[in-house]
Amino acid sequence: MENEKIINTYVKNKDNVTFEIFLDSVINNSCNRFLLSLVNDYEEGKWRFDKFNRYIMDILAETALSKIERESLRQEGCYSLIEKSVERLNKKEGEVGEIFLYGIMKKYYNALPIVPKIFYKQNSNDYAKGADSVHLTIENQECHLWLGESKFYKDISRAISEAIKSIKELLVKSRLNKEKSIIMVSDFELFIEDKKDEISKENIEKIKKILRQETSIDELKNILHIPISIIYQCNITEDNRDNGLSEEYKQKIVNFHREQAEKAIEKITKELSDIHNIHEIKFHIILFPVPEKERIIGNFIKKIEALS
Repeated sequence: MENEKIINTYVKNKDNVTFEIFLDSVINNSCNRFLLSLVNDYEEGKWRFDKFNRYIMDILAETALSKIERESLRQEGCYSLIEKSVERLNKKEGEVGEIFLYGIMKKYYNALPIVPKIFYKQNSNDYAKGADSVHLTIENQECHLWLGESKFYKDISRAISEAIKSIKELLVKSRLNKEKSIIMVSDFELFIEDKKDEISKENIEKIKKILRQETSIDELKNILHIPISIIYQCNITEDNRDNGLSEEYKQKIVNFHREQAEKAIEKITKELSDIHNIHEIKFHIILFPVPEKERIIGNFIKKIEALS
């Protein structure tokens, strides 16, 4: 495999990630387009479904509960956290993708989960509205806003196409203003209070100004990142059961992910070209292969139903 270095553009925690990082690099030498390639490992000739399932269930409570709820329920125990979280789920497969992205944002990008999006889903009509995740990162005492999109499909090409379609809808002024309004009624103040040593008072006021409805969307785009998380069914991963994380497997995945990420960026460039200041927005393509989508969804639904 080619010598790939973990880029240091944004504060990251490689040691805290549950999965193996094969690649973290810029795409086509762009300063605002990135690729993160992650994989699960194998055990005794089998892809570790149990490890992936535990990851999703461990992260679930944070995606569905507010900060205040989590802190109050922790006194009652982990089961109470999970039970309350399950009440908020639509029990749809897309939420596996959202939960996965939430975990990557928190664990790898050290992001603050400002808006637990499942918490704000009050009915089925909310399922397709807005970003799938809303996070803040702090670097050099400055805030960056992350509005994420997640897809979990068998076909990676379709997943990328649908993700870009959703992003185009997200970047409409009215939709971005809606996201800002949700952030303003969320746990923003509580999370910033926890990080007051990492961000200056001046920059706290700056992010508050950007999040006001009367502030130009152009200012938001200057600090905006869009992580695009794609979980997809992968024949390379399914056929690799007896080899584990071999160099051959790594090279195949890295080559395939780089190719797909480049196609995604080309599609973004073409289909989002009419969005003002699109070049200011940072896009992060996050790819994660699985051997069997239906098995993962089935396991997730069984666990949720057992807790309902």
